[in-house]
This record gives sequence, C-alpha cells and structure tokens, in this order.
Amino acid sequence: MRSERIDDVLVLTLDGPPVNLLGRPMRRALLREIENAASQAGVVGIVLAGSPTFSAGADLAEFDSGDGLAEPTLHLTITGALDALAIPSVAAISGAALGGGLELALACTARVADPGARLGLPETTLGFMPGAGGTQRLPRAIGIEAALDLIVTGRAIDAATALELGLVSEVSADPVAASVALVRSLASSAEPSTRLRDLVLDEPLAEPFIDSARRAAARNPRTSAGVLAALDALRAAATRPFDAGLAYELELFERLAASPPARAARYRFQSERGAGRTPLGATPAVVDSAAVIGAGTMGRGIALALLAAGIPVVLIDTADDRVEAARDALTAELERSVERGRLSTAQKDDQLARFRAEVGIEAAADAALIIEAVFENLDVKRDVFRQLDAIARPDAVLASNTSSLDLDLIAAATATPERVVGMHFFSPANIMRLVEVVDGTRTSEQTLATTIGLVKRLRKLPVVAQVGPGFIGNRIFDQYIRQANLLLRTGAGPERIDRALESWGMAMGPFRVLDLVGNDIPAMARAAAGTSDPAFAVADDLAARGWLGRKTGLGWYSYEGDVPVPNPGLQIEASLPAVDDDELVQRCVLALVREAAAVLDDGIAASAADIDTVLVHGYGFPAERGGPWFFAEATGWDRVVRAMRRWHETTGDEFWALPPSLAERDAA
Repeated sequence: MRSERIDDVLVLTLDGPPVNLLGRPMRRALLREIENAASQAGVVGIVLAGSPTFSAGADLAEFDSGDGLAEPTLHLTITGALDALAIPSVAAISGAALGGGLELALACTARVADPGARLGLPETTLGFMPGAGGTQRLPRAIGIEAALDLIVTGRAIDAATALELGLVSEVSADPVAASVALVRSLASSAEPSTRLRDLVLDEPLAEPFIDSARRAAARNPRTSAGVLAALDALRAAATRPFDAGLAYELELFERLAASPPARAARYRFQSERGAGRTPLGATPAVVDSAAVIGAGTMGRGIALALLAAGIPVVLIDTADDRVEAARDALTAELERSVERGRLSTAQKDDQLARFRAEVGIEAAADAALIIEAVFENLDVKRDVFRQLDAIARPDAVLASNTSSLDLDLIAAATATPERVVGMHFFSPANIMRLVEVVDGTRTSEQTLATTIGLVKRLRKLPVVAQVGPGFIGNRIFDQYIRQANLLLRTGAGPERIDRALESWGMAMGPFRVLDLVGNDIPAMARAAAGTSDPAFAVADDLAARGWLGRKTGLGWYSYEGDVPVPNPGLQIEASLPAVDDDELVQRCVLALVREAAAVLDDGIAASAADIDTVLVHGYGFPAERGGPWFFAEATGWDRVVRAMRRWHETTGDEFWALPPSLAERDAA
C-alpha cells in the first residue's frame, strides 16, 4: 500500500501485484490509510488507485481458510469507513475493477476509469454473489435493469459502456490525475457530495421486474443458487432501506459462500488460473501465422479458433474437392456467427481475408505453427510429420492434435523432436475451451512455452500432460466408459445407466456419448492397441453390426424419431448381481477417481487440480461438483477407498486394486 500527498489530495495506491487481491493484509493496510487520511490537516479528498491494476477483488482462498469475512471486512468496515468520510473519495480505475474491486470503487463518492478498464461483478459465475454492497450500490448507480444484467451474467463491461451507464464519471488516459481534479471539484462544490448509499432507488417497476426475472431464472434447472440469491438481494435494494438491504445481502452471501457448489466454483477458478504454467526461463515465440493439416471437422474448428485470435491460417488437405468443401463449410460457419450476432460483417470479412485453403503440404512451409489434424492413425501421422520436417521453416512449432497416440513416436519421425508438441483440441475446437498440451520427452521448453502462450491467446484453457496412452482425459474417461459397459451385465440397460448419471449431474450419459462419438471409433482404438477386454464385448458387437450411433441411425439407441429410444434389437444377458442407481453412479464416478490417482502416480498430470479441470471442461463432469478429485475429497477418502476395496473383493475386477497413492491413504 502506497500513500502520496499531491498538495491537498491524498492518493492511496493498492500495490499487491499482479491483480491487487483484497486479502486480509491488504484490507488492514487500506483501512489504516483511510483512517489516517481523515485526520490529516489540509487534505480535501482521497483518490484510491491500484498498481498495475485497480483490483480483481477478493482472495478466494480466504473463503476456505476463514479469513474472507474476518476483520477488517470489505463489506462493512472498509466500505463503511469510506461512507463515513467527511471528505470526498474518487476511485481511479486502471485495468480491472472486478468483484470486490468494483464494490470498493462503488463505495467511493465517484469513479474515473482509463479507456482500457474492465468493470464487473463476476461472482455469480463462481457459484455465489456480490457480498460487499454490490447488489445495493450498483442499482443505485446505473438502475435496476442494467445492474441485474451485469450481476446475473457476471460479464465485465469496458470503460465507454461504464461511462454511458453512469457507473463512472469520466474516462481518462490518466485516471489518477483526472481523479485528483475531480476530488478537488467535489470538495469545492457548495453542494455536499452524495454517496450511493444515500440515494433512494425510485423505480416503481423495479419490484415486478425483478420478480419476473427471478421466476424465469428459477424455471431454468441450470440457474445457479448464486443467481437466485443475487436476485433476492436486488429485490431488497428496491424495497428496503440501504442498511437493511446490505445486511440481507451479507446474510445471503455468507450462506452461499459456505455451500458445496460455491466451494467447488472457487476451487475451479483457482485450478484454471493455475493450469498451463509456462516453464521458468522459457521465452515463448510469437506465432504470426499457422497451417492446419487436415480439413475435416476438427481441422476446420482449429482454423476458426486461430482466425478468431487474429492469426492468418492456411488449411491444407490432399484433394481439391476436400479443400473446396472445407472452404465452403468454414465460410458458412462464419456467416452463421454473423446471423447469431457473435461476429460483425466486418469481423467475418477480416477473418476470411486471413484465410486460405490449399492442396498439398508444401503450403505449410512458411507457417510459424503447423497443427496436424489428420486421421487418428500412428502411421499416417508419422508420415505427415516426416514430410513436415522436410519442408517447415526451422523455427516452426510442429503440433499434433492426437487424442491418445504416443507423441514421442510421432516426434521420432522428425530430425527435430524438440519442436514437436501435442495440442489435443476438443470438438468443436472453435467452441470448447480445453486444450491438452502434451509435453513430449524431447519437447523443448521454448516449444512448450510457445504452445501454452498460443492456447491462452486463443482464449482457451491449456492443461499440460506428459506422454502416456490417452494422456489425462481419455485415459481416465475410458475407465468410466468401461465401468458403464460392465454394469450392463447387471441387467441395467443403457438408458437406465445414462439416466442415473445424468440425474447425478453428468452432461451426457456414457452411452449417449458413445453414440455421439461413433461406436466404431473406440472399437478401432481397442483393435489398434491390441487389447481384448471382455467388458467391451457388447460394444464391439455393436460396432461389428454397423450400429455406430447417430451417424447410422442406430447404436445404443435408435434415432429414427425425434426422441432417441433404446435400440430394440439390443439384447444383453444379465450375468452379474443387480445394483441400484446409487451404486451405478458410484462405480462410474469413482472409476474416474481411481484412474485419476493412477494418472498422478504415473506423472502424466502435474496436479489433481489439472485433472479436475480436464474432466469438467472436456468430459461433462458436473462443474458444481468441482471435478472427480474434489468430489472424492468432499466425500471423504475413507469412504472412497472402502468402496474400491469392496468392489475389488466382490467383483474380482483388478481395476479396483488400489494404486500406490490410494493404498497409502488406506494405510494411514
């Protein structure tokens, strides 16, 4: 915390890089400086600033340690100290004012922002709600309708929008200097300064508007408890005095902050922030051009993601008709984005101007990054990399989109394995955030750093995996699918298993997933690996019959009508004892946990948090449960390990033998 006197104005600067989280030490220092300012002779006002950014809000880790609501609190003590000042205060917002950072700024008399500032209250996206006056002060600043939109969506707005709404008084390239001038103007005014807490929210239609919004939100099963609570607090802003509304907001906030979904959301946020760390000392190269080899669905999706990030792209395939079809499909996708309001016509035209589609791998010769997205066959991919090694420029990064093959064997087809890396995109690649970045045995730190940097530039989420069958996600999810297949033998049909897991929270049941992917894909992968597992006997039979799922109209389900129904030709003989739905769910979910432990033991993933990030963002694990590892922690490892030991004894399935790390927990 820095304090500087500029003649008659005191400038207090939050100085806790990189984002000035309002943890307890920061709150203590801030309160001390506010209280000191009030007693300094000749000071006519305070400017509250932040370096290098204003504040990204609360330190979420403190809500699990107990310090989040410890004195001095932001919601009462610090904002109360600003409210009690006899002199005006102005928030000079540079960079971001998010969450508690914006609530701190709202407690000031006025706000000034730099042109690049972002302002918002994202708490509902993290499973809870604003808790330091945001639901009470924001509607008094910009009105109920605009405040409801920002709080419910959690979106951030730019400085120009904030000025238009009345959230800030001014936009300035030098917000501190402008704030000093504004403080002096407020101090010299004959009219006393009015703070947001002193305003009466006089909107006759506010109450029915909020009630209507809450009813609509409650009807949506995906609406979080945080959104509903925030709407209740906004209603209090419209119907109660400020202090009563503030107390009600805090009551709702405290209840939510301790809830399992909010704890899981905070964990996810911290896990995502920690994912994809760049190797120390490595300098990422700038990717100014890219080539994508393979113009199928995945290749087109990757090209779209690159174009959206402003990177020129050449999409390459082996024949004119495939190239033309890819060009038409990509153009149509961009035009659909314009129709849906996601892109402007100018943005679409700009992306198309940076795109070309060509026949022949030689078109990749000048690209800084080349991503291979061809058929998932080791020999085919090795041949592509052998050709790339001969034609690519010496500093180009060569990436494979393989989802499960040995990256080291692919890299060995080149004379420069240090520049080979894995980039496992998830379909649709232009939409899904997750990218598994596979660090080969000989991948250089610079190659890895460049790839991680690129993924972040694409506004995606990189998780680093080491080389191993299926990497992180597919290896773990395969065991979930295997358990689901084994459970068919208990007499539980695909529909019942899917329904039980979807009711528990999985985005899609395992057999619906298989029909969507195509039952031939995993069958071919098992055949290529030379593995024979009786658990997949029925699945292999489906593939052999040509019952491949949605693409053939028949798989685990029949797709002739509008609503899929169980395949009437699928007959599965029950040979194992029946189990209830709870056990169906437990076996599938704890299969994810058991294999996650093995992945950690084998060093494929750097952390359990990385595993949870992959499963939530790539495989439909319910976000409100945090991820399989977080779920196991919340359930209790004693219960988890006891269940695995029991299944090992009763089923004879060696999969349930405890991996070393879980065996250690069992012995502790």
